[in-house]
Amino acid sequence: MHTEHVQRSYSFACLNCGHGWEATYDIDVTVDDHAQITATYHLGDRRVPSPLQSPRCPACESHNIRIMRPGRVAAARLHTK
Repeated sequence: MHTEHVQRSYSFACLNCGHGWEATYDIDVTVDDHAQITATYHLGDRRVPSPLQSPRCPACESHNIRIMRPGRVAAARLHTK
């Protein structure tokens, strides 16, 4: 069994209320002896589900979320000020 630690960042925008946020996830990717891949996501010290499978807006709880490459929310905030 082999485990690799990686970090991935994503930007999110709620298409329901317009809330935007960014997060960086610590991911442990494990490949077992049968070549099965398992990914375990952490946000800070908490284990969380994959942000790509069923993201939820922290402001309105909507699942109508757009996921983008990192930096998109911060860049949008710079252009709206």
